Amino acid sequence: MAVPKVRGSRRSTQHPPEASASEIPQPSKHVRVFEAAASLNRGFDLVLDEVERLKKLGQFGGDFAGQFAKSCRFSLEELRAWAIFEITEDLHQRAQDDWARFGRLRIRWENKFRDPKDVFIEAEHLKKKLAEEAAKKQAKKRGGAHEHEQK
Repeated sequence: MAVPKVRGSRRSTQHPPEASASEIPQPSKHVRVFEAAASLNRGFDLVLDEVERLKKLGQFGGDFAGQFAKSCRFSLEELRAWAIFEITEDLHQRAQDDWARFGRLRIRWENKFRDPKDVFIEAEHLKKKLAEEAAKKQAKKRGGAHEHEQK
């Protein structure tokens, strides 16, 4: 039995197995909201572009029709601004709440691994700082009293 001669590396290229849909990470709710807001914004742009295109094609030529095109633009821009305002206001509140919640969780996590002696070290630093500030205030009071007596 003849064995074919193998040339080059015997290793085959390793391809990652195809990931199933459930294994592919899904974007967070924040990402989906931003994508939806961007899509909504693009939708307003498309409608405004079509109104402009109809205007250029002579569809809004008369006095009333010309005013409709202008009024339509103002109405759509107002509606867009209102929608984006509502979305961003809600996002702002959610982000602020998440920031506080995750900050508390991070601190709680870090405190699990904190050296108990760190508290005493921080207390010593604080005592020294307070003592220095008190000494400065006393020196300032004494310096002010001497100036007052000399006058």
